[in-house]
Amino acid sequence: MAERRPRGRESRRTQRNKEYMIEAMTPEEEERLASRRRKRRGGALLPMLAVLLIVVLSGGLFGGVIAKKYAPSTERKDLNEWFEVSGNEARVYLNDALDREIVATVSGGTVYLPITWVSTNLNKRFYWQNGDGQLIYTLPDEVVRYTEESRETDGGAVYLLDESGNPLINLSTIEKYTDIRTDSFTSEADSAKRVFIYNDWSPIQLVTTKKAAQIRTKGGIKAPILADAAEGSELKVLETMDKWSRVVSSEGVIGFVQNKYLNDPSEKTLASSFEAPVFRHQELPEKVVMGWHMVFSKSAANTTLESYVENTKGVMNVICPTGIQIRDAEGNYENYIDETYVNSAHEKGLQVWVMIDNFNQPGGLKDFSTKEYFAHAENRQSFIDRLIADAVQYGYDGYNLDFEGLPSDAGPSYVQFYRELSVACRQNGLVLSIDNYVPYHFNDHYDLGEQGDFADYVVIMGYDEHTTGSEEAGSVASIGYTRYGIEETLKHVAPEHLINGIPFFTRVWKSSGPNLSSDAMGIIDAKAYVEAQGIELKWNVECGQYYGEKDTGTGMRRIWMEDERSIAEKVSAIKEYKLAGVAGWRLQYEPSDVWDEMDLNGVL
Repeated sequence: MAERRPRGRESRRTQRNKEYMIEAMTPEEEERLASRRRKRRGGALLPMLAVLLIVVLSGGLFGGVIAKKYAPSTERKDLNEWFEVSGNEARVYLNDALDREIVATVSGGTVYLPITWVSTNLNKRFYWQNGDGQLIYTLPDEVVRYTEESRETDGGAVYLLDESGNPLINLSTIEKYTDIRTDSFTSEADSAKRVFIYNDWSPIQLVTTKKAAQIRTKGGIKAPILADAAEGSELKVLETMDKWSRVVSSEGVIGFVQNKYLNDPSEKTLASSFEAPVFRHQELPEKVVMGWHMVFSKSAANTTLESYVENTKGVMNVICPTGIQIRDAEGNYENYIDETYVNSAHEKGLQVWVMIDNFNQPGGLKDFSTKEYFAHAENRQSFIDRLIADAVQYGYDGYNLDFEGLPSDAGPSYVQFYRELSVACRQNGLVLSIDNYVPYHFNDHYDLGEQGDFADYVVIMGYDEHTTGSEEAGSVASIGYTRYGIEETLKHVAPEHLINGIPFFTRVWKSSGPNLSSDAMGIIDAKAYVEAQGIELKWNVECGQYYGEKDTGTGMRRIWMEDERSIAEKVSAIKEYKLAGVAGWRLQYEPSDVWDEMDLNGVL
């Protein structure tokens, strides 16, 4: 079989023939051959160039899409639109948190804030009542009143009035009385007015930029730009994430910057130069051991004083007669304590703190409105003037304020009343003590914190744990209830200003089927009742009291007894918490031996 030549491979003869043909060509023939070859090559090159051009164009378009997708946005956010303010409005930031519920007002380059916002967030001692035309601020020894005629200051008006007639308070006035620092961007040059207020003095984190960067509305390069930060700009860091940080610029813009543009943060400690007012408390040089003396006439007050005091064995050093009782809507009151009573008490070594109450007269809780009456400056001043005149005339050592059953909306008026009363008492050397329920959220409006500043003593009435209207029978004042009242009050009041009131009474609970009722009895009467009924008492460690019960055939009787041992438990807690003293409600309910346990000053 003949050998096959590989396909595509020319024979040597063919190659030689081609070489021979070329050598035999004339110059003209060679040129024509070369021309044909160039044309063939040119025809092949054009498609190649076309393909290359298509590839280049396609790559450019694809690269543009990629570049557009991953390139940082250059869109800029309009600050007026971002802050949602215009004209003389200014956005308010508290501790770098935007409050979108309110706006400040800028007038004459001065920032004014709504009093409701100021009272809630910065300083609750600014007081305003529509119709009075007075913005009032109470200091320890002075009541500052700004009226329409006296409200101008070097920094502009102390207040402006909004459409509802409520004041907008000058920021400089707020700073005068409040421990804050502020940054305002409210000039005509500021595109969106805003004010930053801080009452938090915690250390802050600062960074500088490595190079120019953009502050954006959120973390992400596609987010709109709020502001530029030049190289070396100082920013405050609010939050640090993996790739972005939330910052505040020196121009008052809060936004996000990429971490790659930021240097390492440093901490700055802040210091306040604010001088807070100093409240001077008029304190007894010894522990207060007080007894409430229930009176309804001058003659009864004077004739019962001696026997009531004698029963206390010299342990009691303050007597508190229920002498001033509001009786009508106009704030008129009955006063049963005169100089005879005071002189007799002083001879026995007692201070006299006269109680002012709103409930012992028939027209008290029924007709008198603490909210409406004390809302007006004229009424507060008239009431306080009468109290001071009585104290001076009869020689009182102090007052004990006991307003009960106040609805929450009466809180502001009541608090402003005792603020102003405290100033008048301090100016006249009178001790002011204020009575309170055991604190729960529903009586927050009595404001123990303000009492702790303005009153000399805060008294917790540590009883009525179970009382008329309770759904179940129980102790008037278990030891757990006593401790709870003390501990909750100490969150607001210093121990050296806190007096804990204890009951000289208990309740006999009567149940018959679904019906439940109780009778209050003083310790003396309760002991006699238990003996007469043959009720066996056993000590209850959890309650810190003796407990007894008896089925009478017509219903169950239950009693949680107050006596010398239960009183000793409560006084022990008072000593443990280092309180200012103890008070007993009320005198003549108690056997004399109770005072052995009440002796906080080592009299016996």
